[in-house]
Amino acid sequence: MVYQGKSERINYIVAIIAVIGLILTIELTQVIGMNNAYHQMHQQSNQQLSNLVGYIDNILGRFDRIPKVLSQHPVLSQALISPNEQSKITKLNQLLADIRTMTQASDIYLIDKKGITIGASNWQFPNSFVGMNFTFRPYFQDALKGKLSHYYAVGLSSGKRGFYYAFPVIIDDVVAGVIALKISIADIEEQYKKTVLNNSFNFLIVAPDDVVFISDRPEWRLKTIGNLSKAKQLNLIAEKRYTDKEISSLNVVDISNHYFPKDLDSELLKVTSNKGSKEIFALNKLMQKANWQVHLWSSLAPMKNQQNLLVILSASGYLLMVFLLLFANERLKNARRIKQSQQLLEKKVKERTADLSASNVKLHEEMAQRQQAQTQMNKMRDELIQSEKLALIGSMSASINHEINQPLTALRSYSENALAYQERSMADKVKNNLSLIIGLVDRLSDIVSQFNSFSKKSTGVATDVDVQMSLMAAMSIVKHQAKAARVEFISKPCSEPLHVYGDAIRFEQVLVNLLSNAIQALSEQEDKQITISVSNIKEQVIIKIRDNGPGILVDNIDRVFEAFFTTKENFGLGLGLSISHRIIESMQGQLNVNNHPDGGAIFTISLPVNR
Repeated sequence: MVYQGKSERINYIVAIIAVIGLILTIELTQVIGMNNAYHQMHQQSNQQLSNLVGYIDNILGRFDRIPKVLSQHPVLSQALISPNEQSKITKLNQLLADIRTMTQASDIYLIDKKGITIGASNWQFPNSFVGMNFTFRPYFQDALKGKLSHYYAVGLSSGKRGFYYAFPVIIDDVVAGVIALKISIADIEEQYKKTVLNNSFNFLIVAPDDVVFISDRPEWRLKTIGNLSKAKQLNLIAEKRYTDKEISSLNVVDISNHYFPKDLDSELLKVTSNKGSKEIFALNKLMQKANWQVHLWSSLAPMKNQQNLLVILSASGYLLMVFLLLFANERLKNARRIKQSQQLLEKKVKERTADLSASNVKLHEEMAQRQQAQTQMNKMRDELIQSEKLALIGSMSASINHEINQPLTALRSYSENALAYQERSMADKVKNNLSLIIGLVDRLSDIVSQFNSFSKKSTGVATDVDVQMSLMAAMSIVKHQAKAARVEFISKPCSEPLHVYGDAIRFEQVLVNLLSNAIQALSEQEDKQITISVSNIKEQVIIKIRDNGPGILVDNIDRVFEAFFTTKENFGLGLGLSISHRIIESMQGQLNVNNHPDGGAIFTISLPVNR
């Protein structure tokens, strides 16, 4: 009991230490990992912010020289001198429209000294500036003082945000009017979003009056970051900078945490608008030329994901380390147990080794006996096939003798005649008889060579076999038997040459055996016919041998391929069809038998085509 209580206390202390270590590991990983992540985000944001500032500066700078150059055009001076001459005003309007098209500005218009617009590029549209009074606009007032003026505001007639350029038109050293040019802020936003801005960043440009004048997020435009002072609110109303649009504020809260590096000139903010809230990494930079504060805000969602991943990785790594320590400790214990078990096992192995050695010797003896038996069985099978082949030749001996006796009798007769002709000095007759004798000898040679080829033992080597040539050879061997039995062969060869793969001699033996059986089956038939057909069906060579005899009894049709089964009395061992069946199977084919509906048996050989 004392030992058990001590063990529980140790386990409790180890568990507390493990939990504390887990918390410290997660925290340390968070500090290091998030610090690196924030520095990386700051670097990316700073690069993107520099690109944005450079882009805006470049766009605004492109239009700086246009008002000054345009102010020196004589058409503007002529229109200001003679504002009531319609031809000059028309010419002015057309010029301003052409320049607007070339420069891609939003609007260009000419204001006289009293602040009244006398010509504009949009003169033909309903929201034309012609006739409008712009004395209240600061850019008009500054241009009257003889300098280039910049201004940003929402258009009175269009309601669209724009950036304005104004330059005095001087006639005889006196300011006679002001030429103004407006570019669309919306066009700048859209172009930057399409060409430069990364999807993970948002930008805001805040004017000196603390109003967000430019942003890629519509819900942030014409909002303030924080509340406006009373003086700035009155100034906005007096200038009509944003017409009658209501200027509300964005709710911005600092959410910096202890993971955020103190050396970065950036902030973590939570921005709330009418479309929801968003946590962002904020960086800003002053545009010196326009006196605008450019803000680049990037979502903290990737940082949150990275933070969660760091928690998972650190916890997993720590738990893995603890698991490895526990595993190592357990392995040491197991090593001691295994050593003890190994010693016991070695003792048992020595005892079993002796038994296995004896069993192994016995197994080798049995394998040798099986191999010897298999060799003997293969030899007996080959001898059995050869015996069946010779038995088949023996069954045809009567017809063979008849075929041989006829040429032999003729040879004797021609030889005796040749001797008689020679005694009478009839050389021509002798020569003719000798030619006939040579032809008979050739005939005997063909007969003997056919049976000599058939009686040879197979080498057991598979080769490419021409089906039609094998059929012709088989038919040639049994033709004497067929002739003696008055059996007619009807051959239906295939239109294309067909080849199979196997032992040519054994394949020929199968064909001879089937033809011989068919001849014997027709012994009691008057009109004796055997039909042999060859076809190619779905890459299978189909050979059908059909006789018009009595067919096979239904009770015997399933047993014809069994060894030692025969229906012939005092003839054969009943091995021919069994051996034929096995030879066809060894060639990856099938041998089947059926009774034909019109009478007689039909044996079908199916073998794959050899391409």
